[in-house]
Amino acid sequence: MAEELSRRAAKKAQKQREKERIRVEKAYAKAHPTPITVVTPGTREEMRLTRKGRYELGSDGKLTANGKSKRLRHRYNVAIVCLIVLIIATYAYFFLVK
Repeated sequence: MAEELSRRAAKKAQKQREKERIRVEKAYAKAHPTPITVVTPGTREEMRLTRKGRYELGSDGKLTANGKSKRLRHRYNVAIVCLIVLIIATYAYFFLVK
């Protein structure tokens, strides 16, 4: 019984240390941001991520904020066009096909 309690206490202490470590790492990352520059995609994976260079890619291998917003804008526009086509098709089906 006492051994089980000590295991629980050890696990709890380990979780607490892990939370503290993560908190400190996040605070350090906020205080010391890594400068990210825009680069051209070089590998096949980067080309796929940027859709053949359409969206900005950062030096860390991820899309920049501008690249993400441009990609999201494109996705929303495609979704709107699809919805418009579906509305027109529904209208044509119900009112023109009698």
